[in-house]
Amino acid sequence: MRHIRAWVVGFLKWENLPFHQLGRKRGTLVDDEDIAEEIQVHMKKKAGEGFLKAEPRRGVSVAHLTAEEAQEMTELRSLIEAKALEWAIPKMSKADLEKATRILAELDKAKSTDRIIALNARFHEALYAPARKDRTLAMVANLRLNFERYLRFTWQETHHLDQSQKEHRQILDLCVAGDVDAACTLLKQHILGTGRLLVERLQSRQSR
Repeated sequence: MRHIRAWVVGFLKWENLPFHQLGRKRGTLVDDEDIAEEIQVHMKKKAGEGFLKAEPRRGVSVAHLTAEEAQEMTELRSLIEAKALEWAIPKMSKADLEKATRILAELDKAKSTDRIIALNARFHEALYAPARKDRTLAMVANLRLNFERYLRFTWQETHHLDQSQKEHRQILDLCVAGDVDAACTLLKQHILGTGRLLVERLQSRQSR
């Protein structure tokens, strides 16, 4: 089950399915009926969350974000993730803060865009996890997954990583100090700033 979930996530990120791992490619079908059924279940779930679209005679494809949708999701992220951080800070342990610090150190050394994006997600997850709000964290994960394919262009074509890391450290310092209001305010600004770059990128693509 875990491998199939990873398979579907791979489809969402790369817009194709790695058939070589779980079956043999034959058109748009997988030979193993049990595997095909599990994939269908997960695909339907992701379609309901807005990640996929089904078209007659064309099968399933990734639903591409528009600039307007990216702006909406950026604002949602800023609100939801700030609330998650507000809940998390009073419950953060020394181990939680040390974990976030280690991830930032790894981010400083990361070279590939995929590695940067993965570590960036891990840092934010580490900040919110102490809240222990499963539904909120699931919403955060879903919104982030839809962004990750597009963030690749943002990281590759700008120098945003340096600014992002500076803000990460400021947010973490505020978490260590227990300054909930300031940390949440800066997190909102951080998310909105990254989202603004993504929206601009999508607007540029739409105007071509």
